[in-house]
Amino acid sequence: MTVDIGICSTAHVNAEVYAALLSKLPSADLVGISGRNTERTRRRADAVGTAAMSHSELMRAADGVVVCSPTADHEELIDLALRHDVAILCEKPLETSLSAAKSIRDRCAERDVVAMMAMPIRFSRPMQRLKERYESGAVGDLLSVSGVNRGRMPGGWFVDPELAGGGAVADHTDHIVDIVRWITGEEVTEVYAETDTRFYDIPVEDVNLLSMTLSNGASFLLDGSWSTPQKNPFWGDAEVELVGSKETVSADCFGYRYSHVRDVGHEPYNESIYWGADPNNALLRGFVAAIRGEQTVAASFDDAVRTAAVIAAAYESVERGEPVDVTY
Repeated sequence: MTVDIGICSTAHVNAEVYAALLSKLPSADLVGISGRNTERTRRRADAVGTAAMSHSELMRAADGVVVCSPTADHEELIDLALRHDVAILCEKPLETSLSAAKSIRDRCAERDVVAMMAMPIRFSRPMQRLKERYESGAVGDLLSVSGVNRGRMPGGWFVDPELAGGGAVADHTDHIVDIVRWITGEEVTEVYAETDTRFYDIPVEDVNLLSMTLSNGASFLLDGSWSTPQKNPFWGDAEVELVGSKETVSADCFGYRYSHVRDVGHEPYNESIYWGADPNNALLRGFVAAIRGEQTVAASFDDAVRTAAVIAAAYESVERGEPVDVTY
């Protein structure tokens, strides 16, 4: 039996990706795409052979929705899903503030609905193997962690501080902090952050470096900058390295790539193509399985609150110019 899934909003860059994958997923029926921009919603729906709807129409038609709106609109759409008893897969971060994220988490817990964050890196096979190595004791005592999640500056609402809650810190802290928590079982206890706007004329930061401390005392350094050039052949990266008393191990989520070069047409063409297993596809399969009751959600809204707390502490650190304790 298939599960009826809808894409709620076309605003996020991943909405088109999710729609294409869901339209081919045997366990799901993509019943519709909703959005405030009627023309864009219709184009996206036509591209995958589904219906364009209003948000309310989609909630009435679907068993679960993938929320792909600007971050500031998450709360409104999640509340709409709760009123219709619809399962939720939400793009990160959960909200623009820690208090709002906590409020959403608590309301979803009260209703006992399937509420899952879009954390596809948990489904990355290299990251899963890294977790297995860590849990086997191969690393020994964890001494330090480093991670990168650099990408192209996405533009649009992502650079509007009211809609996004910030810039590169708000956009690119979640994934690596979440994966380090998932692999090690440790929480971030302190953050010192440096940010700047160096590449683009935008009202938010495009570079950042977070120097953190984990609950076991290990250091954790993260670069989540929008530092990948717009014409780079691949969008960015997602890598983690664990330094232990026995061994240093690492994983590159998108390391399986080859270069495609074409010298025809009006200008030379160079593209880097990822050929590994698609974590986004596994993420959507996991969401469908959770709706069916076949497994628990991979990344919960409580996980989202914990990464939101790190983001809030990072911005507070920038404002104060000193390390800040993370308050959960």
